Amino acid sequence: MNIAVLCSAHGFGHVGRQLAVVERLLMLGHDVALYTAAPPELLRVTRPAGQGALTIVPWRVDVGIAQLDSLTEDLDATRVRWREAVTRIDLLADAVRGMDHAIVDVAPTAMEACRRAGVPATAVGNFDWAWIYEHYPALTEFAPQMKAWQSHHRAVALSPGPGMHGFRGVTQVAEPLALCATPFRPDVPGRAVLVAFGGLGLNNLAAWLPRIPDVTWVLAPPSPAVERDDVRFVADARFPALLAGVDAVLTKPGYGVLAEAMLCGTRLCWVDRGHFPEAPYLERAMRDRGDVKVQGGAGGVEQAVREGLARGRPAAQERTAVDHIVRAIGVGIR
Repeated sequence: MNIAVLCSAHGFGHVGRQLAVVERLLMLGHDVALYTAAPPELLRVTRPAGQGALTIVPWRVDVGIAQLDSLTEDLDATRVRWREAVTRIDLLADAVRGMDHAIVDVAPTAMEACRRAGVPATAVGNFDWAWIYEHYPALTEFAPQMKAWQSHHRAVALSPGPGMHGFRGVTQVAEPLALCATPFRPDVPGRAVLVAFGGLGLNNLAAWLPRIPDVTWVLAPPSPAVERDDVRFVADARFPALLAGVDAVLTKPGYGVLAEAMLCGTRLCWVDRGHFPEAPYLERAMRDRGDVKVQGGAGGVEQAVREGLARGRPAAQERTAVDHIVRAIGVGIR
């Protein structure tokens, strides 16, 4: 089968978890076209020789929420970019026309493009954008259109998260979805703490990183380098492998990093994400696994990291979400 995978351009969490699905589809012999705005260096997948073919199509499917950095929303820019995304639906429909199936994570514009193109589509996500937009008075006017576009399709709801609403039917998956890799341990002195704020970054990142004896901060693309003797930039390792190999991660509540940490058993220390509606559901899962929240902004980072390192690694969870999704979308070996 020819399968399109279309991912929201909101950070890299959407495409990151779909890479696990892409790898499985390729192994099953399907050809996959991945539509994403993520940079090529983040799109490395394992594909055994002789299996399905992968085509990466640079495409900004939608905007999600425009942000100034990973902690700060820009609702005015979101309104402008959403209207622009709507004008490109027919172009996307032309691009995917003829595909046998599509997986959409979780852009409403892509769902509508698939309907116009006559391509069966399954939405996969731990939330839907109509639900998110309804939480912002500046964006709520767009939610009814999103709901109408979602209503034609079935969905797979991932955990943790608020779920998927207003679809033709929903399949629940309890396990986290992420791309796991063999752990890569960076060659650094002391304890290695990965700094992971995704594609949206964090303003004045260096100010968030205190000097902690016996701790080396580890940065990787797309984060910028920080020129300090207690910081190492690692450019030649897959991010999931790096996350699995470090002692802890400093991050914000986001599905991608949390799911990867749950599957490989890496401790998280997280900073407050403000009013983003998904955050309380992710924070609940973080607390349940014993992760540590930073109290008091940048000044509380050292205490949280010390506490997280002292707690050690949590148990790794099962990696079965991909199997559930492949069954839910009904694609087997060709």
